[in-house]
Amino acid sequence: MNSTDDEYWNEKSFEGFSFADEEKELNLPKKIPPECEGLQIGSTKTKLENVESLDKLLSKEILDKIFKKHDSKSHKINSTQKKLNFVKSTIENIVMSFTYTLEPYRSLEEKTILLKEALDTEDGNAILTVVIFLTNTLKKSIFQRILRDNPIAASHYVQYLYSKQYINELVDTLEMLGRIKDAMMMLFKFGCRNPQNCLQRFNVCVNLADEQYDKQIISQLIHLVGKSAESTSVVSLISDNCKEQQNIQSCRVLANEFNLSTKQLEATLLITFCQLQNWILVDDMLLNKNWLGKDKLALSLPIGETVKLLHNNGAPSSSLTRYLKMIKDSDERLELAKKFNCHHIIIDDFALKKDRRGLLVYKTTLQKQSESYYYADVILKNPVKYEVEKLTTLVYNSLVITKLITR
Repeated sequence: MNSTDDEYWNEKSFEGFSFADEEKELNLPKKIPPECEGLQIGSTKTKLENVESLDKLLSKEILDKIFKKHDSKSHKINSTQKKLNFVKSTIENIVMSFTYTLEPYRSLEEKTILLKEALDTEDGNAILTVVIFLTNTLKKSIFQRILRDNPIAASHYVQYLYSKQYINELVDTLEMLGRIKDAMMMLFKFGCRNPQNCLQRFNVCVNLADEQYDKQIISQLIHLVGKSAESTSVVSLISDNCKEQQNIQSCRVLANEFNLSTKQLEATLLITFCQLQNWILVDDMLLNKNWLGKDKLALSLPIGETVKLLHNNGAPSSSLTRYLKMIKDSDERLELAKKFNCHHIIIDDFALKKDRRGLLVYKTTLQKQSESYYYADVILKNPVKYEVEKLTTLVYNSLVITKLITR
């Protein structure tokens, strides 16, 4: 041990350990340091005068990060606002025909917000674009639920399916929306356009129809298609039958089978007979002989409408004149006669009114050497004969009235 070590151990500040000293220390009252005064258990006051504050130990930036509270609600609002702004930007691009993409929208929530924003614009192109995107990216059940909740979107989608002729999807969508009547009518309409699979579609229509009248009409049409694949309606079927057999009674039987009305049958037969230029059959259908042997109408159609129908289908003037004479209203008779150039009726009207001057003027408008020209000339030269014929007609009418009264 060198001299330095001896000095260290011999210094007075370092005294040796003694148990006696320890006992003295335990018996003496302990003195509390000044800096610890006031820091006692159960005390309501604490004295930390010599403690350094945190803002002196740490920088403000670090303290802000430590004590900053994480506001989850505020963060969620900011996130939702960002999504909404992104959606609005996308829809604006669609409306303005700018470049856009719908691929980022993957969740149902995002797609729902996208549709709502499109509906708010009231732009048909934007709405349909989003709806088609939804139908391609969502389950069918979810997509249908969204359509039910958004009638405007459903309307645009239905119109789109109709324009594209997507018949099955259109009918399914209308049924899903509860528009059963519309689904049936659409199926019926497309069935009539396509004879190849019309029977299949008509059978579906029968199942969709909820009214007995609709079921009856469609069932008759199914029967019609099965009876004659070439005919597209009951009228065309009867017309074809009439052309083949030229028999009125067989046509009546066929019309009764399909509940065709009497007026519909008469119009169909008249048009068909005119097309065949068979004026004898026209007279057989329209005229019957009364008990005096005179012709009388056997027709449900108004005589004026019948004459128009005959004229429009090429009936000769003689047939038109025959039926025009049966119109009781003189003004209607004269109007139709002028319209269809039935000169005999017009000449008779001048004679009945004893308008010789008017008849002379009218005669100048007629073609010379024609039947009507000679007819006017005869009346002008023999007015007494015309009066006799008129009197005969009056007597005939009186006899008919008397016979009806005495029955």
